[in-house]
Amino acid sequence: MHDHAQHRAFGRPIALSVFALGVGALAPLGPSIARAGEPDWAAAGREAAGTLSAYLQVDTTNPPGNELAGARFLGAALQREGIAVEIDEFDVGRANLIARLPSAGLEPPLCLMSHIDVVTAEAANWRHPPLSGHIDAEGVVWGRGALDMKGMTAVELTAMVLLHRSGQALRRDVVLLAVADEELDNRGVLRAMERWDRIGCSHVINEGGVGIQDMFFAGQTVFPISVGEKGYVWGEIIASGEPAHGSTPQPGQAPERLVEAWQATRAWSPKPVWDPALLGLLEAVGEEQGGVAGVILKHPALTKLLLRRKLMGNPLTRAVLTDTLNVTGFRGAEAPNVVPGEVRANVDSRILPDTTVEQQAQRIEALFAGLNGVRFEVQSSTPGGRSPTDDPLYRALERHLLAEGPHLAVGPAISPGFTDSIHLRTIGVRAYGAVPFFLTEDELRGMHGNNERVSVVNLERGTRVLYRTLVELTVAAAQPTASTTN
Repeated sequence: MHDHAQHRAFGRPIALSVFALGVGALAPLGPSIARAGEPDWAAAGREAAGTLSAYLQVDTTNPPGNELAGARFLGAALQREGIAVEIDEFDVGRANLIARLPSAGLEPPLCLMSHIDVVTAEAANWRHPPLSGHIDAEGVVWGRGALDMKGMTAVELTAMVLLHRSGQALRRDVVLLAVADEELDNRGVLRAMERWDRIGCSHVINEGGVGIQDMFFAGQTVFPISVGEKGYVWGEIIASGEPAHGSTPQPGQAPERLVEAWQATRAWSPKPVWDPALLGLLEAVGEEQGGVAGVILKHPALTKLLLRRKLMGNPLTRAVLTDTLNVTGFRGAEAPNVVPGEVRANVDSRILPDTTVEQQAQRIEALFAGLNGVRFEVQSSTPGGRSPTDDPLYRALERHLLAEGPHLAVGPAISPGFTDSIHLRTIGVRAYGAVPFFLTEDELRGMHGNNERVSVVNLERGTRVLYRTLVELTVAAAQPTASTTN
């Protein structure tokens, strides 16, 4: 996940339960899952765990990436099942994988997307080595990428293989797309977009949303399906002045002007924007919770009135409600006794889907209008975007997630960070972020942190949700049934 993480916004966490699961021998995908009716979900979870364990042992740490090795691993697993695979190596060791289940072609293809690369890890701080793929006695798979996002890849691959084994006729192709370089420069998805006329997917399931236990209320799991993401404006504040000797402080020097510019960014205080997706998620939370809190959250006017201060006072929820502006670093000094003529600060600004890049750049420039020797330059930018909730894929994901148990609230969300989906939405693809895992706050901390892991229970759940979604949306004449609804 490029820079997106989810956290508990408020409420009190409850104790982490222990997954006492006898997993037995966890083999790679094989023919043991039944073809008739729904699959044996316990077996599916074990097989997904076996695939994930082996996949975690393939080192695709970015930098340098080496995603070609990961693509070959996935390709071999799919080819053993008789599924056609293409590996697109677009640079030395950098590659995307595209696999496809063909259909009658009555509707555009549906894409299961993930990225192959993972971030670095500090092995000395891990309970089990980050590239071990260790499966412990409690049924938990350990390794860098277990959550971000090789675990999702294993689930997508397993669901795709189950659908292929079932022999059901499809009305639309199912494409598994695993891309390179999501964690740094998004080169993999940009390469895929160059070939999108061949990939052809109108809809994508990708990372973004994940179930968070006790996110708002103890005992309740909230699952935000990411229907959109904030865009970004990345740039530099550049302050100029006369260079001088450090022994003699003088007014108007570049470092002083840069500090004044930084103070101007700290004073910027945008008003909250209540996106319909956020209000929809809070309404779903209130509907499940009931009581006084439920009454408030089900009524937007009350939510805005009573929760504005609380949500704006929490940096995590504030980032969902506003365009943000953050100075993330400084550079320009060469030696302690030399005042440089120019110093710079990095700026990371995230913008809501209805804010344009141009609008935000102008707002930032306006902050420095009264400051001498200060200017702002945009280095790179991408607008935010959203996909509609009134869509069969969104509704299917919502329905099958809700079927996973009581005390669940599922609703739309705009992510404060971004994934590869931000680029796909610019070409009209409807992208939804939904990794069907239910995680504790402690488990979430493993994403880009130490001791990243995912339970076999979650792998089973994820496979079940994705398989049922695929059946509903791709099998000829398939319709939702009572067994797949809440």
